[in-house]
Amino acid sequence: MIKYRLSCSAGHEFESWFRAIGDYDKQWQSGLILCPICGSKEITKMPMAPAVVKGRGSETPLPLSVGRGNEAEESVLGKLRAFQQSVIENSEDVGSRFADEARKIHFGEAEERRIRGNSTAEEAKEMLEDGVPFGILPPLPEDLN
Repeated sequence: MIKYRLSCSAGHEFESWFRAIGDYDKQWQSGLILCPICGSKEITKMPMAPAVVKGRGSETPLPLSVGRGNEAEESVLGKLRAFQQSVIENSEDVGSRFADEARKIHFGEAEERRIRGNSTAEEAKEMLEDGVPFGILPPLPEDLN
């Protein structure tokens, strides 16, 4: 998985995850990447700092900032906050056991239920390879403080 910081022709900035480096290029050429704020297809990659790895499986991302004052950005952040709260209220927190539990549910070895937790990048890659469906909640500005 790779995360890119992107910008549209209207100046909206956002981040998006791609399975591999070449997937961004393929999706961009096909016009599949849209600005989540205005729907523009004119998207460019922005410079971004890499994550700093302290040791096996422990990434510490560099601080990010989000502009304040733009109504469209605040609206999107409000919707993301509501979505995150809904996920928290309607799922079981399995913590660092997320990859194991998601795999068990997918293969019918555990009861089907909504779970949330965390995993390493390697565990996420393995889940993708095994076809285990999962999503990543984006961090909100207040989560980075």
